[in-house]
Amino acid sequence: MSRSIYFMVFLVLAMTLFVANGVQGYNICKTTSKYFKGICRIDTLYLCIKVCIEQDKFENGLCNNVQRKCVCTKPCVCDNIPNDDRTILVEDAKTLEAELLEEEIFKA
Repeated sequence: MSRSIYFMVFLVLAMTLFVANGVQGYNICKTTSKYFKGICRIDTLYLCIKVCIEQDKFENGLCNNVQRKCVCTKPCVCDNIPNDDRTILVEDAKTLEAELLEEEIFKA
């Protein structure tokens, strides 16, 4: 009897961990490879993955079935940043861009 209780507790804990791990997933960012040349098909998939990892500096690659292009993928960077911090980063980037533009204007 006690073994079945332990087994049920173990099963519930394992399922909880499995579900919790899946829920905290992340978005995948995708972009067309800058370095892959040619049409991406199933026979060139390995080359697409290799180019994405080594040259485009992404984590993986796949072939887009519609456009036949090599698409590089990686977890999105901003997914782990809270919305407030993300807003601050965007505002800082806009301020820096404005300062650089102003500096270029006054140089000329």
